This record gives sequence, structure tokens and C-alpha cells, in this order.
Amino acid sequence: MLIISGCGLFEKQLESADKIIQKASKQKIFFAPYDLVWKAAHHSIKYTIASENQDFGVIETDYIKAVDGWLPPNKTKPDYKSARYKLIFTFAKGKIDGRDSTRVTIDKKIEIFRDFISEKQVISSDGLEELALFYRIEREIIIEQALKKASESPQSPAGRL
Repeated sequence: MLIISGCGLFEKQLESADKIIQKASKQKIFFAPYDLVWKAAHHSIKYTIASENQDFGVIETDYIKAVDGWLPPNKTKPDYKSARYKLIFTFAKGKIDGRDSTRVTIDKKIEIFRDFISEKQVISSDGLEELALFYRIEREIIIEQALKKASESPQSPAGRL
């Protein structure tokens, strides 16, 4: 009886639909080389970078005060004035159907400070800033690929010089 009940402990727990959606909204796969996506992310980040390591695929920003940070279009001031957050970008290169691909994960760590005595409270992101950053990265990649294609074209004015 102990052996049968013990095996049930090691079964994989299914994730809830909310957890799966939350993870999926914080990562995106770009069909572009790793170096190009890394460069596009650098152009898209408007905050001070605290640390980065291209070999490990991590970019981390400094803490940003909520009053100085990103606001969704429908808000004029942050929900918590005493909050701060930082963004952590994680890159992973791979291939899908023989094409170069790069998965980017953005984790937004939000901390709220009530007062000097109480502990900080960690809350989850609504995911809007992450989506805006994915959009910016994608636009930078498209622009870079279009410029490369235009410079290689023999009919372009640059090709005739």
C-alpha cells in the first residue's frame, strides 16, 4: 500500500490555465538570429542596464521608481507611488524548422514599500509593458532586416555607387 501511494507523490502536477497564460504572455519567439534580437532588445530598453551577459543571455535593468516608469495608456499615475520594479530579459537561441529563432522572456519584478517598518510586498505585472517591449523589439528586427535587404539589392541607390 505504501508503494502504491508513494508513486502518486511523484506525478507531475498540472499547471492551471492562468499560470500557463501568464508564462506565455511574458515570452515570445522571434525568427531571427540571436545577435540581431540582442541588439534589438538593447535599442528597445529605455532604462539603465544594471548588468548584462550576452553569453548567458541575460539583461537586467536597475530598479525603476513607479513614478518614473512606464504607464499604460489608460492611466495618468501609477497605482502605487512607493513601488519600484526592474526588468529581467532572458534570451535563448534555437532553431525551428531549420530557421534561426530566439526566445525572449521578460520578467518584471515589482516591489511595493508601505512604510519603513513593514516588509516589501511583491506583486505580479499586468504584462502590458512586456507586450510593448516585445512590439518594440519586433519592430527593430523588421527595420534591421529591411535595411540589410535594401543594401544588398542591386537596384538600390546605395548599390549603384
